[in-house]
Amino acid sequence: MTPSDLSLRLDVLRGKGPFSVATLDDFAAYITSAPDEALFRMSPLRYAASHGLDEQEGIELFLHATHVGILDFAWGMLCPGCMAFLTTAGGLRSLEAQHCNFCNLNLEGTLDDRIEVAFTVAPSVRRIRFHAPDTVDPREDAIRLYFSSSVAPASRPHRALGEGILAAGRVRPGEAHTATLHFAEPGQFVLLAPAGHIAVYVHVKEGSPREASFDLLDGRAIPHRVDVGPGPVELRMLNRTTHAVGYFVSPVGGTWPDPAAPGKPLTHPLLPYLTGARLVSSQSFRDLFRAESIPSEGGLELKRVTVLFTDLTGSTALYERVGDLRAYDLVRKHFSVLRAIAAAQGGAIVKTIGDAVMASFAEPIHAMRAAILMNRAIADLKEADLLLKIGLHTGPCIAVELNERLDYFGRTVNIAARVQGLARAGEIVCTSEVFDAPSVAPAVNAAELIATRGAAPLKGITGEVPVVRMVRAGAEAPLSIA
Repeated sequence: MTPSDLSLRLDVLRGKGPFSVATLDDFAAYITSAPDEALFRMSPLRYAASHGLDEQEGIELFLHATHVGILDFAWGMLCPGCMAFLTTAGGLRSLEAQHCNFCNLNLEGTLDDRIEVAFTVAPSVRRIRFHAPDTVDPREDAIRLYFSSSVAPASRPHRALGEGILAAGRVRPGEAHTATLHFAEPGQFVLLAPAGHIAVYVHVKEGSPREASFDLLDGRAIPHRVDVGPGPVELRMLNRTTHAVGYFVSPVGGTWPDPAAPGKPLTHPLLPYLTGARLVSSQSFRDLFRAESIPSEGGLELKRVTVLFTDLTGSTALYERVGDLRAYDLVRKHFSVLRAIAAAQGGAIVKTIGDAVMASFAEPIHAMRAAILMNRAIADLKEADLLLKIGLHTGPCIAVELNERLDYFGRTVNIAARVQGLARAGEIVCTSEVFDAPSVAPAVNAAELIATRGAAPLKGITGEVPVVRMVRAGAEAPLSIA
């Protein structure tokens, strides 16, 4: 593609996206001049931080650039043990359980912070060596191909793995290849073939043979462990795939942390990256990438999503007072305002139900900021005499494709809807899970809202649910939540 073609694609962004001329010029310069490795599995969060944008601007820029063909994105399941970036060809639709051959771990296909969405420059815009992973130099690029680019450079085990390479090579399709190495002493080594996420553990033990054989297949090696003795060794491999396989052999070392347990933070030092849960909650993603839908069978589990419900009070009286046409116009304006606020906070409108709205956010703080801004914005429509009642809850959900759109079901949705029913006009009510999440209480205080804790029975939910009611300072504070 010629530079003028890239300019034409950027012109589309100038016409459709809320991006300044300076932002797009800077982005174009980066795509044109950055080294290949910088344009492979990029993080919009890190790009934003280094180019004077906030995180949401970076996400919006990368999504719109992908939509016009400047970037491509990939969904990678991150291994909690080694941070391997495990991809599926079908993206979100085919996101399912994976197996990490390096750690010998089975990984759940759930949409949480262990799903990274990374962006690479499209080959039609600029060809980089990572577009042909079978041809890259394993010594130079194998670590970058096999593991997430969000692993911090200071990560000792990854750095040691890359610096300790003993041998590297490439095996053509159908070829029987022999790698000759010299192991000075017993220890544990690994042969990694990054393009296929193949790992073969080589255990060097006294008394073992000086040769070993294995087959390379798509996504695995058979056997995945071989024993050899110290000294000169021949590793014989047969490439049974239809593509070339690049590999390297390196000592594993003893510095790898234990894999993070399910639901626990990842143990490796990480740079900021875009999670799958955050992307799915983005309004732009929902608008631009309808084809990136949820698997049709059973949906997809999200470990945590924050659900926000609103209800518009005074709309019935509004129709009586100003007439159908004017009232309908104001209600539509209210929907537009809520949508813009949700999108600006990284969330999305899931659906509207009469005068009510259901929205989703990746983090409670984003949802609470949106709730505060929504209440202010609707209260400012003084001519309409309209107010919102807002409820929030956070927890696991099932994401499904319903009527060609992404929707959520489960206990979290039910609780959020019931909590919204507790709110009075102009109030926000959330569960304690939302209020006690990082940065939420300070945001409420900064907005000069008075928070009152309590508990309330919710229809269909066992026991009373701890909730927090928030009202504007100066408004009458309730004596009880119930």
